[in-house]
Amino acid sequence: MIRAASGGAMGIEYRHFFVVDDARWRPQADTASRVEQVLRAWSLGDRPDKVIDLVRGEQLSTEPATVSAPGRGITVVYGEVDGAAVEKLAGPSYYPEIRPADRYIMRTTLLVGDDYRIHTTSDSSIYFEVMEPPLDGRGNRLEPIDGEFSSDLYADTFPGTDISSPPTLRAHVAEFAQKNVGWAKCNGFWRGALVIDFGKDLPGFARNVHLLPATQFVHDLSEAFRGPLVQIGEFN
Repeated sequence: MIRAASGGAMGIEYRHFFVVDDARWRPQADTASRVEQVLRAWSLGDRPDKVIDLVRGEQLSTEPATVSAPGRGITVVYGEVDGAAVEKLAGPSYYPEIRPADRYIMRTTLLVGDDYRIHTTSDSSIYFEVMEPPLDGRGNRLEPIDGEFSSDLYADTFPGTDISSPPTLRAHVAEFAQKNVGWAKCNGFWRGALVIDFGKDLPGFARNVHLLPATQFVHDLSEAFRGPLVQIGEFN
């Protein structure tokens, strides 16, 4: 299989975030299974390769009964997808010479849980600054969690409960990246996100506004999360 990388974009990798952009949203018991149904329908994965507890850093069972209870936070990782299903989702490749049969997605990752996760900084193009941390039920400021399982899919984590108040962040978008942003405003933190990692197989839409062309997939995913989605593209 050809691993797409040519021309001036050689070595660049791209991943696409769908984040639930609702400050009061919390995952439900069936959130993970509902998202998996969407992935299965779009041929992006029918069973995870691994499930990790983000607080303890422990690998959990991939059985559905375990995946359905995210607690403070889990990550559910689905493996590589090849071929036409990638082009159906993402549209043509960044590279005109790449055939649909040679397309790939490196992995797809679902992250859900009650804690607040601050969105990662992308190649210095988008940075979310914490203006006010979340508050506990008594109005006290909460501190970032120290020693949580490391992930390159988010920056910091703050504890969250059903009575905590969410943080406030400010988005800083570099001038060169403003043409790629597909949102007017964004919370900058989330409790639920799906990340599609295209690796070096850059989708063509990454040249312009970072919005997935498969709008039906976005609709289906929003229905599965039961919340509004914001899309954030990242080059690595």
